[in-house]
Amino acid sequence: MDGRIVGRRPLDQAATLVSDISSAMLTADGLRWLAAPDRDSRLVRQLYAYLDDARIAYDRRPTVELPRGAKVRPTARINLPKRTVLVQAVGGSEQGLEHALSLVQRIERADYAFDQRLVLLRGNPQAWPADHLDLLADHAPVGFSDRMDAVTRFLKEGTPLERPVAPEP
Repeated sequence: MDGRIVGRRPLDQAATLVSDISSAMLTADGLRWLAAPDRDSRLVRQLYAYLDDARIAYDRRPTVELPRGAKVRPTARINLPKRTVLVQAVGGSEQGLEHALSLVQRIERADYAFDQRLVLLRGNPQAWPADHLDLLADHAPVGFSDRMDAVTRFLKEGTPLERPVAPEP
């Protein structure tokens, strides 16, 4: 296929032909968009660049099989000398945060220890709802793109990440 859309109608149906071609173009563009590979968010691209620069071995979007056969695809599997860490990066939506929570809860059931899970959020803790952060931190360490030094220590040295919000009194 050479990318052209061709239509034929009698001259007195030119307006209908224009409408048909417009619809065909929109449909073709939609199909191209659906068939396109996943587009990584800026945070995901930053994570991969960080791992490349730090010379940390990792797999992009690995498939992790859960105990009952379901599969999940976190952002990265980081292969460290003493442990493997599954990372889910979230760029900025509440829906992404909910997906990360669901993912780390499922990974927990697949016998990945607490220090083998990481949720990386864009920005800093003040940019996210405290209740969501607190719940998320119950299931995985939570790191922030503005605090990559702490993430580096967590990955390379095993230093625990601080909870993003203080516990309720």
